[in-house]
Parts: sequence; structure tokens; C-alpha cells
Amino acid sequence: MVNRRKSTGQLISSLVFFVAGILALYSGGSFFNQGQYLKCFFVYLGGILSLLAVFRFQIQNMIDRIKSKNDN
Repeated sequence: MVNRRKSTGQLISSLVFFVAGILALYSGGSFFNQGQYLKCFFVYLGGILSLLAVFRFQIQNMIDRIKSKNDN
């Protein structure tokens, strides 16, 4: 079984990814309102990827479960 305890550094980085993602999505909305659509797209993309990074451990566990099902 995989060790599920997370270190303090992993928890802090998840919090930073979350805050950065929320701020990026907020900034993306501001760029959209200013009509800067290309900048808005890339800032939104960064925000979404940052929010996905918060769930990187859960995504890894899900992929590992899928792989183990396919191996059997």
C-alpha cells in the first residue's frame, strides 16, 4: 500500500497552487472585461492548470488504480 501521508512542503505547495489558480481566474476575468481575449485565454489556462495541480495526488492515485485494473 502506498504511504498516504503528505509532507508539509506538499501541503504548502498545494495551497499555493490553489491561491494562484484563484487569482489567475480572477485576473482572467479582468482581462476579458478589458477586451484582451488572447491574454485572457492564457491566464485562464494557467489558472485551470494551477487548480488541477492542487489535485495532482488524487489524479495520480486514480491513474494508478486504472493501470492496476488494466494489468489484471
